Amino acid sequence: MKINADPGNRENIRWWSEARFGMFVHFGLYALLQRGEWVMYREGIPLADYRRLMERFNPSLFDADAWVELARAAGARYIALTAKHHDGFCLFDSALTDFKITNTPFGRDLVGELVAACHRQDMRIVLYYSQPDWQHPNFVNRPGAFKEWQCERPGNRPDWARYQDYLEGQVRELCTKYGRIDGIWWDGSHRSEADWRGRRLYELIKSHHPHAVVNDRARYGDFFTPERSIPDLPVDAPCECCQSIHTKSWGFKAGGPYWSVPALVGSLVRTASLGANFLLNVGPRPDGTISEPEQERMRLIGAWLRERGPAIYGTAGCPLDPEPPGAKATRQGKSVFLHLLEWPESDWIEVPAIGSDPARARLLGQDGELRAERVDGVLRIGPLPAQPPAAGIQTLALDFAAAPVLSLRAKPVMVAPVIAIDGDEAIELGVESAAFAGYGVKASELKMSHWRGPDGVPVPVVANFLAEDQSLAWTVHCRQTGTYRVEVLTRIAAPYGGSVLAVEAAGQTLVGSVGPLVGDESFTRTELGTVTLPAGEHPIRLQPRSLALGYTLGGSLRGLRLEPVRPTAGT
Repeated sequence: MKINADPGNRENIRWWSEARFGMFVHFGLYALLQRGEWVMYREGIPLADYRRLMERFNPSLFDADAWVELARAAGARYIALTAKHHDGFCLFDSALTDFKITNTPFGRDLVGELVAACHRQDMRIVLYYSQPDWQHPNFVNRPGAFKEWQCERPGNRPDWARYQDYLEGQVRELCTKYGRIDGIWWDGSHRSEADWRGRRLYELIKSHHPHAVVNDRARYGDFFTPERSIPDLPVDAPCECCQSIHTKSWGFKAGGPYWSVPALVGSLVRTASLGANFLLNVGPRPDGTISEPEQERMRLIGAWLRERGPAIYGTAGCPLDPEPPGAKATRQGKSVFLHLLEWPESDWIEVPAIGSDPARARLLGQDGELRAERVDGVLRIGPLPAQPPAAGIQTLALDFAAAPVLSLRAKPVMVAPVIAIDGDEAIELGVESAAFAGYGVKASELKMSHWRGPDGVPVPVVANFLAEDQSLAWTVHCRQTGTYRVEVLTRIAAPYGGSVLAVEAAGQTLVGSVGPLVGDESFTRTELGTVTLPAGEHPIRLQPRSLALGYTLGGSLRGLRLEPVRPTAGT
């Protein structure tokens, strides 16, 4: 997964980095069925039956200005709208398909109307586009692949090159039909950059709109997109965490459950404390209006931001080490903001991670100032009221005369233990002794899990590679120079073999394709070749070159096996 870190590009998209909060909108034919945006796939609805929804799709109460007004009332600084979801139905008047909103009783270009309303109301607009397409006859579906149709359908004419051209053509339409757009939000993380032509599409978008943001789900973009989750620590790139107000669905689903306002504001605060954006979704009803439970929550978030926006918008992450109990921090300039997710048990709050004394301390939205004092070297702020002065998360602002001295958490660097090799016997390098590195799409990281064989004994494995930029590395110390046959140990079920892995050691690179399990073996041993390791300490690195299905190893990785190569007699 490649993130464009060019300083010029970062400056172009600074508007997005400072926005911190956006409104996501999932809308399409699926709203009629009121069972979420995946209803066609999950219920196996035949395409012909699903297409007939077009005959009664008429969001007659849709009002683009009302959607934008809701976003503004919520304090959102941009909107992201599903121009096309996985079902292939387009909310815009594409010249490349008849499966579009202008061929419904509604008969209007909803994307165009919303873009125009955003322009009128000074709102940024990002267009979501799903690369997978459940209706297009040229899309090449693969059995077992995430988001892809799992059975043959009449009329399909699989042709990947033609589908790539269709996809690119529609993106070009979105970039050229409406004047300024502010981004493209991909949703096809399960294929490779080559499959999606991710870099080429990125450059196409930027050629028309240099300031536009592009997410990571075509494998080349500006930012990562964790979904319904928030990382524990900042990632090493711009990041946007997306969540839906409905706890189970993104598209309209009748009734709840819905996340509460405290939970949603808490997610906004946690995300901002990592220096990331929060994108919160609503799913409009079939008539084009947004439900009262969703509107109420968006407006209440906006009321919270009207008093505390300076502690969110344009701020940097501030993961204090240690954090005060129940608190998260953001910072901007010479100010640090403590967001109290829980009201402190005492009327004084201790902040040992701040080494400077503030010139002023106050609760945002309240009159008067608090005292700041240092006791036994620890900064204390208080006295706080006996109970929160208002509903919701309270924010403590600390203003300093100069940039404050802060102790911040850093992502721990994994260090592989040194493994001794004597050159006499084969040795296995298991994943439990490797250091993991790199991010996949959605800021995913490699994690160790366990496979249990027939004997019930847990065997450490890595269950997935999610991107070619992720790797495992071991450190070995060779007592003497030796040549070793290198095997990779995998457990991959048919038909998911074919991932290509590379091992680098002592300036040598071995590359090979790993196949599926055969018979009742626990792990397949695939020989990649031989390497010569001089005496001394060496890193050995394992990294994918390409992955089965574009996004997964198709099973589990156990590690590497090094077997000494004995000299042939007489040589």
